Amino acid sequence: MLTRVSEALVKPGREKEFVARVLELVRTFPETYDGLEGHEVLVDLDDPSRVRYVSRWRDEQALERYAGPGRRTDPVTFPDEDEYLRRPLTLRHFASVTC
Repeated sequence: MLTRVSEALVKPGREKEFVARVLELVRTFPETYDGLEGHEVLVDLDDPSRVRYVSRWRDEQALERYAGPGRRTDPVTFPDEDEYLRRPLTLRHFASVTC
């Protein structure tokens, strides 16, 4: 399983609007993207301007169907997203390991 984490640093005063927009956009992702095992939007309790979208994918192929060939380097964005952000999204990927 692969976990993909996109982090946004949102402009002051736009946090609630940004989170609402993201939630609306990702609402249908589980039905739309085969291989999406789970996802969530996380808001930092100490700094609400830091918002993460975490998605867990069955395999690399499922992730590529969602994010395209630049899946490891290019965040998936929505139109006019930069209006909300203080800087471009950061993107990280993690592999699950068993204990």
